[in-house]
Amino acid sequence: MPAVTLFVRRLPAAATNEHLAEVFSEIGPLKNCFVVGDRETEKCRGFGYVTFSMEEDAQRAIKEVKVYEGEKIFVTVAKKKPDNKKKKKKVKTEEDSEDTKKPQEPTETKSPAKCTNIKKNKLKARLIIRNLSFKCEEADLTQIFSKFGTVIEAKIPLKPDGKKRGFAFVQFKNMAEAGKALAAMNLKEIKDRQVAVDWAIAKDKYLATQSAGAAGNVYFHFNSISIIHLCGCSSPPKKKRDPLPTDVNEGRTIFIRNLAFDTDEEGLEEVLLQFGELKYVRVVMNADTGCSKGCAFAQFKSKEAAEKCIAAAAQDEKEFGGIKVDGRRLNILPAVNREDAAKFKDKKVKTHTGSRNLYLAREGLIRPGSNAAEEVSEADMAKRTRFEELKRAKLKDISIYVSKTRLCVHNLPKSVDQQKLQKLCLSAAGGKGVRITECRVMYDKKPIRGQVIGKSLGYGFVEFKEHEHALQALRHLNNNPDIFGPQKRPIVEFSLEDGRKLKLKAIRLENSKKQLKKQQQQQQQQQHSGKKKGPLRKENAANVVKQKDQGSQYSGFMSKPEVEHVELKDGKKRPKVLHMPSHRGPKIRKRDKGKQPMVQPKKQNKGPSRKERMISTFTEKSSMNRKPNGKPAKRKFQNRDDVRFDTLVNQYKKKLMGTSNTKTAVKKSKWFI
Repeated sequence: MPAVTLFVRRLPAAATNEHLAEVFSEIGPLKNCFVVGDRETEKCRGFGYVTFSMEEDAQRAIKEVKVYEGEKIFVTVAKKKPDNKKKKKKVKTEEDSEDTKKPQEPTETKSPAKCTNIKKNKLKARLIIRNLSFKCEEADLTQIFSKFGTVIEAKIPLKPDGKKRGFAFVQFKNMAEAGKALAAMNLKEIKDRQVAVDWAIAKDKYLATQSAGAAGNVYFHFNSISIIHLCGCSSPPKKKRDPLPTDVNEGRTIFIRNLAFDTDEEGLEEVLLQFGELKYVRVVMNADTGCSKGCAFAQFKSKEAAEKCIAAAAQDEKEFGGIKVDGRRLNILPAVNREDAAKFKDKKVKTHTGSRNLYLAREGLIRPGSNAAEEVSEADMAKRTRFEELKRAKLKDISIYVSKTRLCVHNLPKSVDQQKLQKLCLSAAGGKGVRITECRVMYDKKPIRGQVIGKSLGYGFVEFKEHEHALQALRHLNNNPDIFGPQKRPIVEFSLEDGRKLKLKAIRLENSKKQLKKQQQQQQQQQHSGKKKGPLRKENAANVVKQKDQGSQYSGFMSKPEVEHVELKDGKKRPKVLHMPSHRGPKIRKRDKGKQPMVQPKKQNKGPSRKERMISTFTEKSSMNRKPNGKPAKRKFQNRDDVRFDTLVNQYKKKLMGTSNTKTAVKKSKWFI
């Protein structure tokens, strides 16, 4: 896959090449990474360039890398620098001889560059679309291929009678966009017809291959579906270059990386000649596409010139060092032989990249039908499949990642508590040197009778300090029949964490720490102020007097120890006499002076009050209840409601019986007795 260069904007002034490389190297391997600095101040100008070896890593970096040192940055695909240099055509004697042998009209050997007025260095980013439907128009091709980059031209050749030929050309702005379109649209359908997309070649080269008479080189094979073979045959046979002399042991050959795809051997030779005379410069080309791979070899005539070139390329960019060609800084190293290069490839071990640690999501997975799932119960397998489906659904969210040190342990018996789980995990991880920062068994919120906590939910979390210890514990405990029995095996996996919730948790911890610091400072101040006071100094005594003098607004008159003076007419001063207040009692306002205070008339009582009536009725009742001997009857304690009821009954009796003392013959009814 071609390398892709990204343009990074809004970088801080303190940004460096090393830190920028650390941020983007987490996504994938880098070919080049640098920050554009100011020549005078040597500070970052706010942007930089990052080149990835793989196109997939570059696309991931555009989506994932959003922040640099806590500040938001913008990452986009870098545009190719326009080349205004006029490159001269180099005519070889072999081509002249072939032209003399093959008499052709000049109109037939015209290259597409003359027809479309496009620069020759951009003709490499040109695709040919074969097996194209006759219903497809140029506007349709522009709309379809513009998803992958800037389409400069989309052309469908026509026959002399005006009918379409069944193929088309699409010209992109640069090679990266063209390569992306080729990978995405090859063997796809356009207007309900499968097409074959390949790199386009010049017309003169195409006619040369046609004249060679290769019968198997058929460009349109509509009756078969073997379009991949068709694409492979479309490129003409390449002429083998002469083998270069090897002098790796002498140290005169250098290997150059991070070349632009449009850089040719002549432009590179002009830059390298400043260090010494050259024997050759060779750009490495792709055998299938005929395009540059972004690297080259160069051989100097002397070893000193090669060492000087390597030293100049290794200088720091802040010191205006480095070698640049077509806007790219070259990475130059001494060349090695093929055997050593093969050893370097073998030594390289690819590690998983990315901040989400998705490779750990498969750790501990047991598939049905495998050797590990032979003696597992159906209930445990059903749990494992359910947990796997939940994990896949959660990992669709970008903010959720797999923790490297935190384990989630399922299928725990109800009797296992936090202490037992911690001992179990410590022994599984190796015992000595293992540190567990968190061990928690999840319980029901509703407590059981007679206990503080509720029932165990059958799962828990264990967090280790080191990833190696967590991995060792997982591989020892997961699906182990000797832990809880063969019918109930522990299900252990790396825990899923939500980055958003962890950020909120970190913010809460910071706020709580700040509050604790404030409380501690307040307590220290109170302790200093609450210590036993010794003899006051003059300054402290004056401050205390000032505080006492200030008083409050409710303290009334305030006197001062200083003696106040009053100036007389003759210029002399006498002490001011402070008289006592002339009025006692409440304050009288000026507007009320001389006026008599308003006296409210008392209300006349029309009759006895309720309290007096209650007392009179009580005295009457007590006199009636007295015995003839004159001894007072015992006082009966009654409720207020009973007393009220009795008074009402007595009043009704008086109305019926009258006030006379003579006995009447009226028969008493039973309701009031």
